[in-house]
Amino acid sequence: MGERAAEDRKVEGSIPSRGIFMIEKYILKKLSPADSFTIMNGICGLFSIFFILEGEKHVSMIFILLAVLADGMDGIMARRYGGYLGRYMDEFSDIVSFLIAPILFVYVVYDVTISPIFLFSSALFLITGMLHLVAYHLGKKNFFIGITTPASAIILVTISYLSFPPYSIIFSMLLLSILMISPLPYPRIEKHFAIIAAIIIIFAMSGIKEFVVILLLSTALYAAAGPFYLKIGDSSRNL
Repeated sequence: MGERAAEDRKVEGSIPSRGIFMIEKYILKKLSPADSFTIMNGICGLFSIFFILEGEKHVSMIFILLAVLADGMDGIMARRYGGYLGRYMDEFSDIVSFLIAPILFVYVVYDVTISPIFLFSSALFLITGMLHLVAYHLGKKNFFIGITTPASAIILVTISYLSFPPYSIIFSMLLLSILMISPLPYPRIEKHFAIIAAIIIIFAMSGIKEFVVILLLSTALYAAAGPFYLKIGDSSRNL
């Protein structure tokens, strides 16, 4: 039985000729500059979870916003220099930083009593976010289908940070869940728009209410107007 299993694994190419340490060395050699930002994204998401569980909502928000910046740099570096492992690691980092961390942020900030509506909205947000991430990697385009998970995380976290009424956060989770799996096209944030977005995010890290509001409004504008902006751009190029 053991010999047959070993033979099957050898046929499938899952047994290395030089042992497990060669696998690790091989994987590490595959890391690229873009992959380092992917890893940083996941680490920031993890730290955000640690700090929100300690009740440090400002520090937790900072790490989620740092994860957004790292995710943006990941894309820029990958398009410029290429990358190998990023296409496998992206989903894992994004799930931690932009799906699980924001849900826990909401849970702690609002001191949520577990209820069917919260369980349902949280599960829906997580599942639709994962579906969005998988769909993107199945058919890459120069735009996103459905609102991105970083944008969704920003909206949830800033609404929570600003202490909006509890019903608004449940409504937002449900709406964002729908938008993440919608067929609506959303443009990439690139060039001067990316610089402006990064500046807004950096200022919002201060925790000053006005800057957090600007981040929320600009992200909400992207959620509402993004598909129309992309369609207008396509129409103008076709003229």
